[in-house]
Amino acid sequence: MANMTRMGWDMDPFVVISFGKKVVHTHAIQHSRNPVWDEKLLFRVRRYETSFKTQLTVLDWDKLSSNDHTSGVYFGVGELVENVPQPGPVTGLNAHHEEQGGGDEGMREFKLPLLTAKEMRWEPKHNPVIRFCPKYQP
Repeated sequence: MANMTRMGWDMDPFVVISFGKKVVHTHAIQHSRNPVWDEKLLFRVRRYETSFKTQLTVLDWDKLSSNDHTSGVYFGVGELVENVPQPGPVTGLNAHHEEQGGGDEGMREFKLPLLTAKEMRWEPKHNPVIRFCPKYQP
């Protein structure tokens, strides 16, 4: 997330990731307008769920009151499924794993603009984005 300055200085942002009925969240990063999370979050994706959208919601953590919604974005799981390496004819393993030995390679970076609630708009000088690297493993 970048250029999150419109919401004020004292932000404790965290992200809630919703996929179908599954919901996970990152930890809150205190006093940050440009947080970086280095976390792995796993979702099991069933065949019928490949048409679902994943929602990323940025919230400002508050100790005494409810958390404040700052922004959010959706992306389709189908975009991840389209780029999955196909199994090799000899071993049945995908070509990427045969060459690289597995790992975090093959992760694709997404950079999506964050959208605010309908009653609130970003000032023209602010263009907040969220960057993440999802990976689909069959």
